[in-house]
Amino acid sequence: MNAEIKFKKKRSKREIILNTATQLFIQESYIAVGIDRIITESTIAKVTFYKHFSSKEELVFNCLKELKLDIQIAVEEHISELTPPLEKLEQLYIWYINWVNQNGAKGCPFHKARMDVEDLYPSIQVLLDEYRYWLFNIIISILKELELNNPRTLANLFLVILDGIINSSVSEKFLIKPEKTWDYIKTLIEQQRNQK
Repeated sequence: MNAEIKFKKKRSKREIILNTATQLFIQESYIAVGIDRIITESTIAKVTFYKHFSSKEELVFNCLKELKLDIQIAVEEHISELTPPLEKLEQLYIWYINWVNQNGAKGCPFHKARMDVEDLYPSIQVLLDEYRYWLFNIIISILKELELNNPRTLANLFLVILDGIINSSVSEKFLIKPEKTWDYIKTLIEQQRNQK
């Protein structure tokens, strides 16, 4: 008899709170979701919540910190095996759009945090900036592999297009089709290549 024993890693109360809060913030907003709701949906005691987080600001900070790390690992793993730089950029773009789409056209949690609570919770600004800086640097390093004349300008344009597409999907409540929009970005890159 070959019995397979599966052990489930028990998540800590802190992880449960972070996961619940992150999902609620993504699906709704950082302002609308209160601590009492997070406690209820996490099925933990209020004292347990405050044992791990002294305030909602600390919770939002930690949610964004974990999310940033998860995204960095996922993106870097996703594109690490790819060789051609254009393929890396396309896969980064498609991964990012699919990630936003999986949230039901609710937008990017980092954009949302900047809009919702950056002024209210100043401690998160450093995480929002780090995230944006990391994304910009990944894009620019790939564009440099393409040996373009002005990769910095193109990286900024790439981010503006990405932001615009995401914001448009939120306001119009539609999922983004990454393959179609990628064609526009690819055309811009090819134009840059032809100007060398």
